[in-house]
Amino acid sequence: MSWFDSHAHPTQAGIGYEILAMRAAGVEGFIAVGTSVSSSEAVVDLVGSVHESFPELTVGAVVGIHPHDAGSATNEDLETLSRIIEDDPVLVRGVGECGLDLFYEYSSREVQEEVFRSQIALAKRFDRTLVVHTRDAWEDTFRIFEEEGVPDRTIMHCFVGGPDEAQRSIAMGAYLSFSGIVTFKNAENVRQAFLATPLDRILVETDAPYLAPVPLRGRPNSIGNVAVTGSFLAELSGLNRLDFARHTWQNTIDAFQLAPKTL
Repeated sequence: MSWFDSHAHPTQAGIGYEILAMRAAGVEGFIAVGTSVSSSEAVVDLVGSVHESFPELTVGAVVGIHPHDAGSATNEDLETLSRIIEDDPVLVRGVGECGLDLFYEYSSREVQEEVFRSQIALAKRFDRTLVVHTRDAWEDTFRIFEEEGVPDRTIMHCFVGGPDEAQRSIAMGAYLSFSGIVTFKNAENVRQAFLATPLDRILVETDAPYLAPVPLRGRPNSIGNVAVTGSFLAELSGLNRLDFARHTWQNTIDAFQLAPKTL
């Protein structure tokens, strides 16, 4: 069985443990995601070292500026993201996570929108997958996509909407990535959104070290735990785990245009 974590935030200090936990859980791929210029540079270095040391794993990096950090972003930061993509076009598979967070609103709405629009343009310019963070901001997110256009490959990361938001996301061609939140007792709307999502649009993620799934909730999350969330979703969908793992593996390969692997 091969699971693929479509979104995590590993560090160099913890990657040795992550590799051990992945192998024990049957996880053979992950996407490492940046949230600022410095963390983006770090995940590219990490993915490069993993790719060299563990060629049997399928890995990729996503570089971008999180809405929490939008307020401190500069034009030079966006130019640096461009350079990072140009310097390592094979391992850098996406732009993000970027978007809008109006729950915390650590950066102003206006600045979040500006930085989000800039990263949509960056994804289009380099033909990279856009990884979207949206919290309490669905209408604004859809409005911006209507105005800017949707990149060819777009992922709604850590999907926490309901069936209506799922249908609107699917209609614009997006993938929906489900995290451990879908296992939480109060997440029935997310489970209904999952059941409304076509199988070829579903990804599974950990968002590690955050959002550990039940029964591990409250502990630091690990990339290996994508197998826990994936198994939960397989049962919810009525598919056996092997078939569900194969489908979500291929979806992740397609979403990030990674080199295919025979399972």
